[in-house]
Amino acid sequence: MSLDTSFGPVMRTSGTTKGAGVPAVPLPENASLEHLRNQAKLVGDLVRTADEGALRLVDEFHPRLSSAEAVAPGGFKRSDAQLVVSRLYGFRSWNHLRDHLRLLDDVARPDTADRRPSAPSDRFAALACVSYAEVDVLGRLAEARRLLDADPSLAGGSVAAMATVGDHRGLAVAVGADPASVDRPCGPNDWPPLLYCAFSRLDGHGGVDASWSTLEAAGVLLGAGADPDAGFLWRGLVPPFTALTGALGGGEQDQPPHPEAAALARLLLEAGADPNDGQALYNRGLAGSPIDDPSHVELLVEFGLGTERSGPWYRRLAPRLRAPEELLYDELEVAAHRGLPNRMRFLVGLGLDLDRPVGRSGLTPAALAGNGGHDEVLAVLAAAGVDAPPGDAER
Repeated sequence: MSLDTSFGPVMRTSGTTKGAGVPAVPLPENASLEHLRNQAKLVGDLVRTADEGALRLVDEFHPRLSSAEAVAPGGFKRSDAQLVVSRLYGFRSWNHLRDHLRLLDDVARPDTADRRPSAPSDRFAALACVSYAEVDVLGRLAEARRLLDADPSLAGGSVAAMATVGDHRGLAVAVGADPASVDRPCGPNDWPPLLYCAFSRLDGHGGVDASWSTLEAAGVLLGAGADPDAGFLWRGLVPPFTALTGALGGGEQDQPPHPEAAALARLLLEAGADPNDGQALYNRGLAGSPIDDPSHVELLVEFGLGTERSGPWYRRLAPRLRAPEELLYDELEVAAHRGLPNRMRFLVGLGLDLDRPVGRSGLTPAALAGNGGHDEVLAVLAAAGVDAPPGDAER
């Protein structure tokens, strides 16, 4: 059995120090300690049979052993295999990997489409919140609306349902009667109520109560002390999906936007949400169809995107998250790679170093734009004094 087949593609980390803990592959969805123990056992078994892929992993990720030493009798122990697996996923040691998995027990959540709640109000709330799985997102939303039309009482069936429809008056009563409910996980997704406001896509649906608003509901919750950085790890993966992620919307399937995206995002940021939200930037950047609208980046920059804020997710997950100062350079990559001149124009105005490699591409913005034939982006860069990339002189 080839190790590359068992673990997925093993990408070399060019220019890294042996055993430095730079991840070659991300953790799998819904990672478990049992699964990773089995992977470590597989590494050990394959190293003992001198499997070529396994020996490459030893050379790449074991800080002390070479593959030649590992194949010697008794030269590769279970602890060595666990260390290689830990380093493969970007952790310094097996203990660090195990601690991360314990954290997942608290903050990992499945996708809304992964659950099949039996209670009618929970089924309604799950369908009304945007999914990031390979499902018919618009179909799920239509089904939620059908259920609510057929039984309007679903909207008051739980705190989660009230947050989903934006029943701010009902939420105010519920939180007043039970203050701890403001941040208590609830409903089908085991989320605090604020996340139902942020990920719901029901606003504007007539026939129930025109005064309901998830924006106003979020205001009630934040006013009662809800955590503006509330979030979860989708299927156990980083970066986190936060309330800000839900408010700003987007995603790989062009998930529908929150109807009051800008206002809700501003409300969360004013309440103290960390603007260094890598998942929100991905959903509005590299994911989905390219949209040349820098307004969400402008808003995040206004509140400190790119500067260290020591937000709760960074305290929990660093160094698993992109450093805040790298996020704006990732946005340069998005604008150059996807051909977004308006975004590039805004980013150029921030005084970033336009000649350094950006994001995960390892290329400069000009090289990325040149490779994609994005002449408008190249023109923006040229106006900022950036030389055209080689081979573009006659374009």
